[in-house]
Amino acid sequence: MTSALPTCGELLLALSLGTALLSCLAAIGGGRWRRISRLAALLAALAALGSAAMLFALFLGNHFEVAYVMGYSSKSLPLLYKISAFWAGQQGSFLLWLAFHAAASLVLLRWSRARAEKAADTAMKDATLAIFLLLEAVLAMLTLAKSPFELAEAIPADGAGMNPLLMDPWMAIHPPILFLGYALLAVPLACSAGALLTRTPADSWLDTARSFTLVAWSFLGAGIFIGAYWAYKVLGWGGFWGWDPVENSSLVPWLLACALLHLLAMARTRPGVLPVTHLAALFTYAFVLYGTFLTRSGILGDFSVHSFAGTSIGLTLAVINGIVVLAGLALLFVRADSLPQTPMYDSHASRPFFVLLGMLLLVFVAAIVFVGMSMPLLTQLMGKPAAVDTSFYTKTTAPLAAVLAALMIYAFAKHWVQHRGALLAHIGTLLALLAIVTSASGTSETATLAPGETQTIAGHEVTFEGQQFEMDGSSKAYVYTVDGNRAAAQTKLKPSGEDAAREPAILRGLTGDLYLAPTPPEDAREEILLKRGKMQMDDLFAYRYEDVTMEPEGDHLRVTADVAITDGETVEHAAPVILATDTGGKSEPVSVMDGRKRLRLTGVSGDQGAIRLEILPSIEELESQPVRLQFSTKPWIWVLFLGAGLVVLGGFVAAKEE
Repeated sequence: MTSALPTCGELLLALSLGTALLSCLAAIGGGRWRRISRLAALLAALAALGSAAMLFALFLGNHFEVAYVMGYSSKSLPLLYKISAFWAGQQGSFLLWLAFHAAASLVLLRWSRARAEKAADTAMKDATLAIFLLLEAVLAMLTLAKSPFELAEAIPADGAGMNPLLMDPWMAIHPPILFLGYALLAVPLACSAGALLTRTPADSWLDTARSFTLVAWSFLGAGIFIGAYWAYKVLGWGGFWGWDPVENSSLVPWLLACALLHLLAMARTRPGVLPVTHLAALFTYAFVLYGTFLTRSGILGDFSVHSFAGTSIGLTLAVINGIVVLAGLALLFVRADSLPQTPMYDSHASRPFFVLLGMLLLVFVAAIVFVGMSMPLLTQLMGKPAAVDTSFYTKTTAPLAAVLAALMIYAFAKHWVQHRGALLAHIGTLLALLAIVTSASGTSETATLAPGETQTIAGHEVTFEGQQFEMDGSSKAYVYTVDGNRAAAQTKLKPSGEDAAREPAILRGLTGDLYLAPTPPEDAREEILLKRGKMQMDDLFAYRYEDVTMEPEGDHLRVTADVAITDGETVEHAAPVILATDTGGKSEPVSVMDGRKRLRLTGVSGDQGAIRLEILPSIEELESQPVRLQFSTKPWIWVLFLGAGLVVLGGFVAAKEE
């Protein structure tokens, strides 16, 4: 029986969209309409949060009649990942973004209700809230267009489950932290636009915009660093940053938000900085939208392991992004005469000049990353899509990073950084930059080891102890001894026995990490098609398909084949099983002939005249295979993550100091 929750969720989304638009329209009226505008803003926020609560309830209640829940969850999924399945796909991540935006609107609503000394300040707050609610309406529209509450065509007994790569605590918290940063970056844009619309002096909005930007920058940075740590810990390719276009899509707004932070601080005492501050607020959020478009349009499908499949929503995002940029630039152009025209700095030896120079370097880095991540789009417009090599980023950004580090060291020497939050963030940045250089000086060697074999690799004595399989077949470990210390690289397995997700072994030490990333041996499984009563042979045995039985089992169909196996002397019957559903089937290998082979039933013809089998090596044979190992040293890599943590901590401390 279908629950009413999906319908309620969609109705709440529609209510959020309608009341957000009503709030914008009422704000234009001002006066007595102000009360209606704020009430509508409150309803819009509560409706969006209520819709998110509905989706959580659907996941926790295993409502597989909802296509999104069915596609990302299952009954056996642990609670943590049932919760994180909410944002595992495109539909849920948009709703998460909307929910965070709505929660931020409640804070902004309280700020707008504070008594203002000047009527102009009240008008500015109304305009700011209206812009913010207009952006909320856009998010609600996008969420409705790709609704997470759409019903599945058939109601399965169980869901498809989650991608094993995402079943990691770090990956469970990475997306919501990123989206919280994205949502909060809409506030400085709304404040900037509200001030320009009402010609309000800077002292009425700068502090609010900077406080929100600090928190947004800190959360966005935390999300980026957590994602980098997850890539280092889980993916097994040996690095923490691959300059993947999707990684870069969050890096660009974070770099621009950093520049915006410094400009907002300078504009308090240097009014001449206000024009570029408005530009920074606009482009910081515009690149949030651009990154979303790039990752969800399908353009990066061949160039990124993180991107979503292409959907019609990509074009909508491109149009919205264009409207935001053009409208923001037009507003800034129209109001340019009301902005201060005073110098941004007094001399080239002054503190403001060096701060602006540092921010210019950040903008250059962001521009380089933007060009690189956009190359698949730009080249697609000209014909054949292509991506830049990672060396493009390192060769172009490294000199800029070195100059930026020198500027920060010079600033320390002049005692320019006095606030605790800023001090922590700048120290963290220098430590992270230093660790990037030192970790890159590590060595990496590849060797193939048989079980029990010992080799000296990169100056370390490495022994391969072999593969160890869990009894339930859910995972296996490649076990090594390195200088007397045990290291185990874990691999999650599919029911078929194939690799689902790999995790390297990391031995941590004071001077750095030893990183072991084994490459799985070549899959030796063989697929055969057996016709009823006919025989086929492999290197050891002959197989004959005798019969098949089909029995209902809940919402599944249990299909059991009778297969005779012989080595020429003895005959054994095996009964491999596949649980068939409308959306596919599940089957596990069964051991035959004293475990010397394993069989897996993968399909049955419609007339039951033939079956498809996979013949797999025995567990003992797999355990005896030599394995290729990539062994790397990562000098002082922990300093990188320490520095990243200090950067984020500094941002939050600075926000508290505001």
